[in-house]
Amino acid sequence: MKILPQVEWKMNIPNALSLLRLLLLPVFAALYLMSGEHPALLYWSFAVLVLSGVTDSLDGIIARKFNQITDLGKILDPVADKLTQVTVILCLAIRNPAVVGLLVICLVKELCQGIGGLFLLRRGEKIQGAKWYGKVSTFVFYGVMALIVLWPGMPSPLMVALIAIVALLMLFAFFNYMRMFFHIKKEMPEKTEAPSGKE
Repeated sequence: MKILPQVEWKMNIPNALSLLRLLLLPVFAALYLMSGEHPALLYWSFAVLVLSGVTDSLDGIIARKFNQITDLGKILDPVADKLTQVTVILCLAIRNPAVVGLLVICLVKELCQGIGGLFLLRRGEKIQGAKWYGKVSTFVFYGVMALIVLWPGMPSPLMVALIAIVALLMLFAFFNYMRMFFHIKKEMPEKTEAPSGKE
């Protein structure tokens, strides 16, 4: 049984950048988690996170400007975003207890959106691109997480405030994506059973 409909594996620059973001995940995790013993690695982990954020912006700009939007890209881009967010928050939560709450919100959000997206794909719905609220949430996420990585001695009240902003934007994006999901689901025609061949 096919889990997903047929998606053409069409490689181009935006899709290659999404794949690069996936490859950067273990690099960031290793550098950041090892920075406790080797502080200089903290700056390298920051650089990797910034590179990931830049490629996230570039792939969308290139795809739209040069008409390189593909169904594969509509899958790779959000998958890279979700895995990046979970990986970064997990790494930060290991060293910063204040981030644990954000990790829980992120995991619930991404799990629900992943299940909802898979459901729509299996029902043959057209793959949707990222919406503005998702882009804003992602942009602020990269900025705040990069700041926390680069400034390990950040005052606790400031860190809590920044994390709260990221959490609110995540919840706002989650609410809007779920509202869109239920609207699409409501508009979908009911599946009709295939004829059994019996009179």
